[in-house]
Amino acid sequence: MTGNRFQPARAALAALVAFAPLVCAAESSAGPATATARVRLVVSVAPVFQVLQATRTPEGYDYLVWTNMRSITIGGREYSFDRPGEHTVHIPEAPAGAWVVHGL
Repeated sequence: MTGNRFQPARAALAALVAFAPLVCAAESSAGPATATARVRLVVSVAPVFQVLQATRTPEGYDYLVWTNMRSITIGGREYSFDRPGEHTVHIPEAPAGAWVVHGL
C-alpha cells in the first residue's frame, strides 16, 4: 500500500509534462495577432577640436589638429577638410607690430 499513495501525483505530473510543450508553443504565422514597432535611435556627438602639436615656421605656425568635424573656424577663417581626423592647419604670421595671442 505504500507504493500506491504517490500514483495520483505522478499521473498529474506526467500529464503536465506531456501538455507543457503545447501550452508554451509560439505561433510563427503572421496575421492579425502580430505586432510591429519602430525604434528610432539618435546619437548626439559633441564637436571635438584638439591641438596635437604646434610648429613654428618662417611663414607662421603649423598646427597638427584632430577634429571630428569636416570644418573648423580659427580667427574668422574657415578651414575645410575632406574627412574628420588629423590635419595640419597653417596659420600665417601676423604683420609686424601686431600682437597675437595664440589661445589654441
